[in-house]
Amino acid sequence: MSAYLKWWIFGPLIGLLTLANIRCQLLENNLFDTYATGEWPSVVCEPESQNYRTADGSCNDLDLPAMGMAGVRMGRNIQPDYSWQDTDKLLTPNPRVVSKELLTRDEGLKEVPFLNYIATAWIQFMVHDWFEHGNRDHSNPIKVPVESGDIHDMGDGHMNVGRTPADPSREAGDGRPESYLNDNTAWWDGSQIYGSDQATMDSLRTFEDGKMILVDGRLPIEAETGKAKTGFNKNWWVGLEILHTLFVMEHNQIADMLLQNYPDWDDERVFQTARLINAAEIAKIHTVDWTPGILKNDILREAMFANWRGLLPSWVPRLGEPATDGIMGGGKILDGVPFSLTEEFTAVYRMHPLLRDEFPIRNHVSDEIVRNTTLLEHSFTGGTQLTTEVGLTDLFYSFGRTKPGLLVLNNYPDMLTNFTAEPGGGVVDLAAVDILRDRERGLPRYNEFRRQIGLKAVNDFTDITPDTEMAEKMRAVYNDDIEALDVMVGSFAEGYRPPGYGFGETSFQIFIAMASRRLMGDRFFTEDYRKEIYTQEGLDWIDNVTFNHVLVRNLPELAGRLEKVENAFFPWDEENEWYELKVRK
Repeated sequence: MSAYLKWWIFGPLIGLLTLANIRCQLLENNLFDTYATGEWPSVVCEPESQNYRTADGSCNDLDLPAMGMAGVRMGRNIQPDYSWQDTDKLLTPNPRVVSKELLTRDEGLKEVPFLNYIATAWIQFMVHDWFEHGNRDHSNPIKVPVESGDIHDMGDGHMNVGRTPADPSREAGDGRPESYLNDNTAWWDGSQIYGSDQATMDSLRTFEDGKMILVDGRLPIEAETGKAKTGFNKNWWVGLEILHTLFVMEHNQIADMLLQNYPDWDDERVFQTARLINAAEIAKIHTVDWTPGILKNDILREAMFANWRGLLPSWVPRLGEPATDGIMGGGKILDGVPFSLTEEFTAVYRMHPLLRDEFPIRNHVSDEIVRNTTLLEHSFTGGTQLTTEVGLTDLFYSFGRTKPGLLVLNNYPDMLTNFTAEPGGGVVDLAAVDILRDRERGLPRYNEFRRQIGLKAVNDFTDITPDTEMAEKMRAVYNDDIEALDVMVGSFAEGYRPPGYGFGETSFQIFIAMASRRLMGDRFFTEDYRKEIYTQEGLDWIDNVTFNHVLVRNLPELAGRLEKVENAFFPWDEENEWYELKVRK
C-alpha cells in the first residue's frame, strides 16, 4: 500500500505525519540545480529591494540575487542522468496517435462533481505567475507524422510543432542535459498581474495613490491586439479575464486601505506594499482554498493550513505576529539547493481536461441560462468581448454554477485538439503537443518518473486503473510496453484515488514537494513576512482573507449567492457538507 493511501485511511495524525515525512524525503532527494558553480548571473541589488519585491524577481535572496528571477533556468526534481532527451524515441509512440486514442474527448465531457469552473481558470492564473518557456522556435520544427487527410497535415504528411527555445547561456556539448529558461519570475509574486519586467509593470500603474489602471472597472485594452492589458496575457480566455480583473480591483482596494491608515505615504510605497499583500493573499487562497478544493480531504485541508499558519487547527484564531511554527514568518529554507520551479512541476500542472468546450452564461439574480458560449468563442479577444457584454458579476456566478472536466483520459477539450494558434500557422493538436513537451524537455516516462520521485513502478497497465477497458487501450497504443507510457497519460489514468481527489498519486508527489518550497524559499513569505514590511494592517488583511471575501468585497452583488458556500471553489448550487456540520455544531 502506498504512503499516499495510508494517510487517507489511517486518520489525521498518521496522515499529517506521513505527508510531512514524504515532503522531507522529496526535499532531500529531489531538488537539483541546473547551474554549475559560478554560472549564476550576476545581479546588483538596489536599496529598495531590501523591503519590496523587484519587478523581475531578482534580489529576493540577497546572497544569490538571480535566484528565481525572470530569465534564469528551470530546475529539476529528478537526477540529471535521467533528464536527457531521448531523441531516438521522441516520436514513439506517435503523440498524435496517443492523443486520438487516449486523450481526445470521446463521449462528451466527464465532469468533476465537487468543484466549480473558477477552479479551472484559477490554476491557469497561477501557472502564468510561475513559469513560461518563451515563444516557440519554428525555424526547425518537430515534425509529427499524421495520417493522410488529417486536418493537422501541413502539406507534407506532418504536423509541425515549434521547439522549446534553447538556453542561450549554455554551450553545446558541455556534458549536461538540456536546460530551459523561465521567462516569468518563479516567485509567487503576482507577476501574471504585475509583469516580470519593469517596463510592463510601469505600463499598468496609474502612479497615483499606489493604484493600477482600470477603465470603467475593467482592464485596459491593448490597441494593437484588442486583448486585455495585464502582466501576462498569452493563452487568454474569459476565465483569465475575470480573475485578472478581480485581483487588480483587489490591489486597488488594498491601496485604499493603506492610504486610510498611512495618509502620508507616497505612491511608490503604497503600490509596492499593496503588491506584497495582494501576492500573499493569492498564495494563501491557492494554499487553503483551491488546493483543498481540488483535493477535497480533511487531512489535506489541515496540512495546507499547517503549511500556512502552523500546527494549530484552522479554527483556532491567530493573534498578533505571524505563526512561527508554520512556513509563513518562519526561517527561509532552501535545503541546500537554490530555489527554482522545475520541469517536473510544469509537467504535473498540464491540466487542460479541466476546460469545457461549452459554457452556459447565467443571470446571477434569476439563475436563468441566458446564453451559451464555446471555448473558441470566449478565447483570445473573445474573452474580453464576452466580459464586456456580460459583466463580471454574471460571469463569476456562471463559473461558480458550472463544473469543470475531470483530469482523466479521453477528456481533453475538442477545441484544443484542433487548435489554430495564429493565422497561417496551421491546426495543432495541443494534447499531442503536451505529450511531446515532456519528452522534448527530458522527462523520463511514467514508470521511471515514479522511481525517481520515490514511488513504486507499476508492473502492468492494469495496476494503474481498475478500468480494464482503458488499461487495454493503453496497452495497444504503447505496444504492451509499460516502460514507454508517458507521464501525463499515466497520471490521468490513475484510478486508485481517494474520494474527492482531482488528480492521482504521481502528480501529488511533486505537489507535496513544490507546494511547500514555493513558500519556504521566498524571503517575503518567511523572514520578511512581518509588520515592518507588510504593515500590521496588511498582515491582518491576509490573515482574514478567503476567496469568498475577495469576491464579495469587489462584487457585493454575489454576497447572497455565497452565503452558504464555505469554499468559493466548490459548486455554488450545493450546500457543502462541512458547512452543514459546522452550523449544526
